[in-house]
Amino acid sequence: MNKERKLAHIVSYYLSRFDKEALSNLGYKTDKESFADIAAKLGVLPNYVKFRRDEFDVVHPHRLGWHKRKMSQSIINTINALQDIDEISLRDIVQKILLNEVDSLEDIERILTIFPKEGINEKDRATKIFVPRNITGRKAEEYFINYFHSDYNRIGEKLIDKRDFGCGYDFEIVGNNSIKYVEVKGVAAETGGILFTSKEWSTALEKDDEYYLCVVSDLMGETSISFLQNPCRHLNPKRNILQTIQISYSVSNSLLDKTLLSYTL
Repeated sequence: MNKERKLAHIVSYYLSRFDKEALSNLGYKTDKESFADIAAKLGVLPNYVKFRRDEFDVVHPHRLGWHKRKMSQSIINTINALQDIDEISLRDIVQKILLNEVDSLEDIERILTIFPKEGINEKDRATKIFVPRNITGRKAEEYFINYFHSDYNRIGEKLIDKRDFGCGYDFEIVGNNSIKYVEVKGVAAETGGILFTSKEWSTALEKDDEYYLCVVSDLMGETSISFLQNPCRHLNPKRNILQTIQISYSVSNSLLDKTLLSYTL
């Protein structure tokens, strides 16, 4: 499969998953218009874009799709790689592809590695990815929970565990007239950088001043805890595209040390 067809897979996946929202966000009025324009920009046939979109419909509720056809490994890999990327981030990738800004999109070649190489037996390739919660993160969360319950200023506030709900934060602190959303990050040593997932960063943008970053440092030594209200206002992280594909935002150690402020919850 050539590069143009691989890129068409990514765009077609976006069309299938977000359907009418995708058409509107890309400036198209009809499916037929989108197929023709995308095909012209990528150097493929309009029917190639349509058929790939229809293949992805197997896992999306908008159309019947090709439910009786067995999905190819390329289709499976694309779904597994892109299914956790939010609409805004995936749209950004698609728009860069359509504007022929692929070379300016960092790590585009890494995205294309989701497709099986020709001549390689893909029978044993894993089609599901599970990323367990890391030990450092769990220790940091437990430290934060103990910190909360040992703080006598927390009268009238309730801590709600949201770690398993995929909310883009770990805890809610509910008071009489307010809710604070807390994302906990752990650093094993005294200093170190952290990662935000795409979901966490977009939620922080949405929650604004109600969103708090909690950094628990030196988990293996003299542990300390710090807070930063509205991290999106203070931090300017580097955007990464990971191979699985999951978009995250990294904050360097130097930026974190320079910017992290002590806030009270």
